[in-house]
Amino acid sequence: MGAEQAPNYRKPMKRLAIFARVPVLGQVKTRLAATVGEPAALAAYRDLVALTLTRLRPGMGAFAPEIWVAGDSAEAADEVAGWKRRFPVFAQPSGDLGTRMAAAFEAGVAVLVGCDIPPVSALYVDRALAALDDADLVLGPTEDGGYCLIAMNEPHPEVFAGIPWSTNEVLAATRCAAAHLRVTLLERLWDVDDAAGLARWREMDGR
Repeated sequence: MGAEQAPNYRKPMKRLAIFARVPVLGQVKTRLAATVGEPAALAAYRDLVALTLTRLRPGMGAFAPEIWVAGDSAEAADEVAGWKRRFPVFAQPSGDLGTRMAAAFEAGVAVLVGCDIPPVSALYVDRALAALDDADLVLGPTEDGGYCLIAMNEPHPEVFAGIPWSTNEVLAATRCAAAHLRVTLLERLWDVDDAAGLARWREMDGR
């Protein structure tokens, strides 16, 4: 009789939702496009998505990554098909950003990130998941007053209600909405929303 295998007590990995838009000219990074032009903004967005998917690909951390896509996938079918070969891909529902993020958590996601954060890493996501041992809500703040990561052990849709999205009040408003929860803040990161952010990233990247 062969030796019995020890039972596997390893916990299933938590689901990470990477929120992305279909990369279509004029439909991504519109604030950036206002200063550098739509073609340059589209190229930057494609690079940012590629960077995010490389750093957060399967096997890089204690999470199972998946892509949640906004927009008509048929408009960039080849790129979306490439994503599907490496990640599970889901369509974001209609509604504002809060509605779409709430839907991801209702579907079982534990942590969610965007695609325009050059410093993001698997370690950053792992820290968020570890922080959930002692918190109900974990936020990764950004320098512009928003956040680039949000994690929860269970859905709390109220933290997405009435938030002034795309303003510098997003983080503060979210913390007010989550006043009844145990909240942990991670290290503050920065995103690429304008020409200054793009230049900062290119300098960091050595381009």
